[in-house]
Order: sequence, then C-alpha cells, then structure tokens
Amino acid sequence: MSIEELLQQMADYKIRREHRDHRPIWLKEFIHNVADIFEPLANAGRVGFDCRADERGWLVSMYLGTTEMIGGPKDGQIEHVGFRIDIRQLLLLFNDVSRCEWYSVGNERDERFEQAVRSLLSVTGQVDLEHSVRLELLGVPPKYVGPALKQYSPNHLQ
Repeated sequence: MSIEELLQQMADYKIRREHRDHRPIWLKEFIHNVADIFEPLANAGRVGFDCRADERGWLVSMYLGTTEMIGGPKDGQIEHVGFRIDIRQLLLLFNDVSRCEWYSVGNERDERFEQAVRSLLSVTGQVDLEHSVRLELLGVPPKYVGPALKQYSPNHLQ
C-alpha cells in the first residue's frame, strides 16, 4: 500500500468516525468542560462518559476510568482512581440548576458494578439556555467499561 493510499484510508476513517457521533457541538463542549474539572487524587486518570437523549433531554454519565496493573505483585489488578470535583465550578457550567442530589446506592443485584455500594452526584439543569441535561458523576465506572490506562511495574520491562 502506498503512502497516498494509507493517507486516503485514514482520511476516510476520520470522516466515517465523525459521522457516527450524533452529539451536538454544545454537548461535546459541555462534556469537555466537565472532564476538565475532574482532579485525580493520585497518579493520573482518564475521564470516560456515556450520553443519550430521551424525551426529557440528555443524560450524561461521567466517571474516572480504572487503571490495570501490568507486571509485578499487582499484575492484573484493577485499581480505581480517586478524584475530587469542585462542585461550585461544576454548577457554573449550567445556566440554571433545578436539582442537585448525591446518591449512595447498594449494588448487590446490579451486575453492571463491581462494588457493593456506589455513589454518584446528579445535577439536572439547563445548558446553553435551552438544553436540558441530567449529569451523573459516578464514583466508579460501570463494570462493562474496560481499564482506561495501563500501569507497568518498574520490573516489567527488565
């Protein structure tokens, strides 16, 4: 395959990928702004999200992804990255907030989550003056989401 064919293939892939994303620009900006206020308490973290529209507006779930340990005594272990969020800064991303709630929910029967208890902050309001959004910040990601990062043991490469 020539360089030109490879470049064309990459351009075609980018166009197809962009057409699959049906989120409006204002929502993409909102998600990016929320991601910016996640502060990992240790190491690094990657913010994940899921969003969908319904008759009430957009539901956006966001979380800090897990880290898989590679090599060493913790090989294969999945670690959740603790984080903090400035709630005042978060609320400023909304033009109007109608509800702000914190939940602590038991998960004994919910297969989507590994922990017995999960916590989440839910904020419902208006973004860009006209768009209804319910934002859920999850304490841990859903189980079906794979690790966001891999951390190699210092001895792994030796």
